[in-house]
Amino acid sequence: QLWNAHNPFRAVLLCADGYMVIWDYKNTPFLTAFNPLVREARSGADLFYFDRGDGVADQARVFAAEIRDLIRQHGGDNTRLAVDKPMLHAVRALESAGLTLMEGEEVTEKCRAVKGPDEIRAMRCASQACESAVAAMERFAREYGPTATVSENDVWAVLHAENIRRGGEWIETRLLASGPRTNPWFQECGPRIVQPDEILAFDTDLIGTYGICVDISRTWWIGPGRPRPDVIDAMRHAHDHIQANMALLKPGVTIPEIIAKSHRLASVYQRQKYGLPDA
Repeated sequence: QLWNAHNPFRAVLLCADGYMVIWDYKNTPFLTAFNPLVREARSGADLFYFDRGDGVADQARVFAAEIRDLIRQHGGDNTRLAVDKPMLHAVRALESAGLTLMEGEEVTEKCRAVKGPDEIRAMRCASQACESAVAAMERFAREYGPTATVSENDVWAVLHAENIRRGGEWIETRLLASGPRTNPWFQECGPRIVQPDEILAFDTDLIGTYGICVDISRTWWIGPGRPRPDVIDAMRHAHDHIQANMALLKPGVTIPEIIAKSHRLASVYQRQKYGLPDA
């Protein structure tokens, strides 16, 4: 799955009448044979240079012809096709085959916004697995961090191992830092040795059980001494921030309403606060 994220060989077509076709590894229909929703398993969607070399464009035309024929069979005269993250050669070939390409990411994101009972149970399981993995990492950090004998990488490796042990898949980033490397935030973990009496912070960013992303952040004080008063004040302010914003969450409330009423960080934390690009 992770390999496919940067070497896209797998594709799925969901037709208007519900007919579903997957393009996967050649001679591996057993990978989806358990799924009654998949009606056909094919191969040939590997439209990247590493696999096809100079023949990518030729294979893209073959692939686009298959898509066109399937849409005619199951969608009639409707030539609109919502595509999520297509390869460049695929875009050109699909349009040349007479299909009108539409934005597919919005469709898939809005579909994922509605969760069924099984998905909710899976999310709870994934969340519990992540928290258990984090707890194991915390035990390691608290035991060995004060000894100044383990690196940030050593601590981060525990989360990887515990995630895999619980059926997880991979971790998207390396966002764990200690001491002075925690501010400004966004430095990746490395060989620095964790020292006594400093903080250790991380963001899980992991793809866990059932392929569900569980992204939680924690900051721990690594003793054995007590943190400075300003560190305690910062922790309390962060706790108030989280609790106040959690209280706003309820069925029916909109994102703009939450933003308008959300807790505001003190001015001292504004300059280097963490946020998404341009947020």
